Amino acid sequence: MFANFNIKYSLYRDFKCAQYTPVELQFNKTNMLPVFAKSLKDFFDLKILFISVLPITGAALVWGLVFYVFSAQIDNALSSLLGYIPFLNNAWVRGSVELVGGVFIYYELLIITAIMIVGIIADWVVDRVNSKSYQLDKRGFGSLSGSMLISLKSNLLFMLLFVLFLPLIFIPLINIIVHLYLWMVLIRTPLFYDSIAMYATQAEYMKLKKSNRFSTWIIALSAASLFLIPLVGVFIYVLQLLFFTHYNLQRLASLR
Repeated sequence: MFANFNIKYSLYRDFKCAQYTPVELQFNKTNMLPVFAKSLKDFFDLKILFISVLPITGAALVWGLVFYVFSAQIDNALSSLLGYIPFLNNAWVRGSVELVGGVFIYYELLIITAIMIVGIIADWVVDRVNSKSYQLDKRGFGSLSGSMLISLKSNLLFMLLFVLFLPLIFIPLINIIVHLYLWMVLIRTPLFYDSIAMYATQAEYMKLKKSNRFSTWIIALSAASLFLIPLVGVFIYVLQLLFFTHYNLQRLASLR
């Protein structure tokens, strides 16, 4: 019986291994620590640091102006929304929640804006990383319109899920888990595309996308966690792009 089991297991193992090329097996051994270390080092490259701070600073000022001009309408909308929550009868508690809610919405809008900005500056950042570390030929199929479309789809999905999970956002600890999940949904696909689509062919892109998905989610979780850093988090969206860029260019170099 045991001999028969060993034969069956051996056949199953050979079949599974036959489904992967040596490069794909190597992908599964990708070490995340060097990816994070290289990304952090490149983030403090003066050119990359400058291009990451300037656009989001402008976005912060624009959204600040919008909130200032339409403050009354935003307050009324928040007040109406909080009216559906039964335990906010106390005026002081209600006012505090409205204030926190306003700051929270402002922060979320900055995050959404940051993801859109990445699609615009990604080519420059990825080119900079490639010239410093990988020197890969540019054979990509990606485009700015493709990046904007993917970002738009992720933003719409994010907003839909945000509305569905809204009651959980007021529950301590649970709200952190919900936010991490929502941010992962928001950034995973756009950053994956922006980090590699201009260098990989469509066939290479699909191969990278389908291989080692668990590590891709780990990268997305690590990137999303940066948003938990108060105020600073929204300014390091380029660091999130760098995570995906080093991860994907490293795998593309192995693939070629």
